[in-house]
Amino acid sequence: MLSIVLAVLVYFFIASHSYSELVFASEKKLAPSQISYEVSDSDIISTDIECRQASDGKYEYYLSVKPVNPGTASVEYKVGGVGDRLIMNSTGLGTIYEDEFLKFNGQEALLPAMLLIMLIVLVCFTHTFVEMFRAGDFSYSMAVLGGVILYLAGILIIITVYCVQEQVWVWMPLSFIGALLFYTGAIFPIVTAPAMLLLAAALFVSNIWLLRREGFRFQNLLSALLGFAIIAAYAAIMIFAVLPEQSGVILVRLSSAVQSIISYVLGYLECMLFSCMICAVLSTVYKPPFDKDYIIILGCAICSDGTPTPLLRGRIDRAIAFESEQFSKSGKHAFFVPSGGQGSDEVISEAESMKRYLMEQGIPEEQIVPEDKSVNTLQNMEFSKTVIEKHGSGARGKKIAFSTTNYHVFRGYTMAHKASMHAHGLSAKTKLYFYPNALVREFIGLLYEQKKKHIAVVAEIIILITLYCITPYLL
Repeated sequence: MLSIVLAVLVYFFIASHSYSELVFASEKKLAPSQISYEVSDSDIISTDIECRQASDGKYEYYLSVKPVNPGTASVEYKVGGVGDRLIMNSTGLGTIYEDEFLKFNGQEALLPAMLLIMLIVLVCFTHTFVEMFRAGDFSYSMAVLGGVILYLAGILIIITVYCVQEQVWVWMPLSFIGALLFYTGAIFPIVTAPAMLLLAAALFVSNIWLLRREGFRFQNLLSALLGFAIIAAYAAIMIFAVLPEQSGVILVRLSSAVQSIISYVLGYLECMLFSCMICAVLSTVYKPPFDKDYIIILGCAICSDGTPTPLLRGRIDRAIAFESEQFSKSGKHAFFVPSGGQGSDEVISEAESMKRYLMEQGIPEEQIVPEDKSVNTLQNMEFSKTVIEKHGSGARGKKIAFSTTNYHVFRGYTMAHKASMHAHGLSAKTKLYFYPNALVREFIGLLYEQKKKHIAVVAEIIILITLYCITPYLL
């Protein structure tokens, strides 16, 4: 709402100002005979040349243009022997602009207003992100919002730093602002290059660690593949950046467009990756309220003798610890829902294995509601929801948590959302080398689940940059 109000105020500021451009400066005041101008259609634009004395004592002559009716007119002026011919346009909304650079009346308000609107949007998005964290509403939508926040913040910082260094806060025509936005997006991945290349190296190291501990499987190569993709993207940017100017104007401009497209898309995906990582970490540190009616324990592989693996025991122990703390603080017990079917190489179902372990830890059987048909995380959530509905006469209004390993918590949230179930995650600790590969998997999941949005954004980037680059050949 604030952004809309500010945009309206800027419009009225522009519409209420006349176009004025400095065309000549002199130590002495000129005689009227040294000043002349001619307008091709006075019904469209009213023109005058005004003399203003500057603080340094010089006489400055400004070409001032006011709209009469909408349309186009040529303005020829000559001041002190210096002249030019300008094509001026007047809109029905009271705006005058010059064709060549798209300079317009009130343009000094455009850049500060644009940055302020970006800041307002950034603050509003950040507030929404914080509220989602407080509510424990971790999802791919939250990750997308976080990516937009990071990207918008990066663009805002880069533009602000440039404007401060170049001192261009006031005078900036529309064409210059377009160029500024164009090159800012291209600069973004260059600014983040150290962090991204360090991340790529870390992904390679963690992947080697994972392969040595867990064996060779395609899903265990995700970190290395992402690291390779990051390096390849930066290599492509460098190749197009060093294309010789002797290649010809069209080829150089085409390579610039391709480089900018890669840079923009890379910057966008970088922000989505970092946001996904941030959301995944935040989901593990979030502390759910002690008001749960059911705690789903997400299953994983069990030992050959039917006992839980250390990884699975960690999930069960985390659920027991939370339930115990909840009872001590609120006096409310929660039902345990061990969730997991029987694999082809397992002697019993994962749910049965977890149930036996729970009972060994002193949990009464009547407090355990097993779900023994699921074979993946989504089915864990869907089938557990059905079990809870049958056991508790409907899941509506029931407070639900799920317990899983820390690297798997964010995925648990996303699958709970897919199952139309609101649940809070409980994080069990595990070995560090699982984390990077799991985070990469969630990033891939983010791109896949929100693929229409991401495709639309990438398509817009390609179209806008292409139009920007070919515009000189269309005019």
